[in-house]
Amino acid sequence: MRSVSVLVLTLFILLVQNSCKKATDSNSSSQVQQPPVSVDSMFRCHTATALDSAGIRSGLLGKWQWEFIRCYWNPEDANGDDFKNLAVEIKADNTVTVKENGVTTQTAAWALTRLNDGYFKLTTNPLVLQLPGRIYLCSDRVLFFDSYIDGCDNFFKKQY
Repeated sequence: MRSVSVLVLTLFILLVQNSCKKATDSNSSSQVQQPPVSVDSMFRCHTATALDSAGIRSGLLGKWQWEFIRCYWNPEDANGDDFKNLAVEIKADNTVTVKENGVTTQTAAWALTRLNDGYFKLTTNPLVLQLPGRIYLCSDRVLFFDSYIDGCDNFFKKQY
């Protein structure tokens, strides 16, 4: 009788373990979206180019299409959909225009600001939600890296 009890208990434990494993496996199948380019890759490229303030300013001028957002406090919600129809145009007259679906939704003044750690950021007035953070500029992409102070990282691709 005792061996039957041990057998039943063992089967019960195996069933519970197996059902827990299936639940965990199904959760892991919903993967977090990844940015078009890794933060590390953007950082390495930006660092290798060693742009000064004039180079960063020149590189930022033009129209940028928003690509991706990831926020420090909820990286599992990272996505390329939140602002998929948003574009910003950074102009030489120190204005930035924000457009959604081709319609201007915001205009702001901008300035390039050197941070204490040697990096640069774009200061806008009024605040443009997608532009705070260190600038990592690399070829036709820019990352506004704000997760180092618990903010959001926004990726953009240059249109012209």
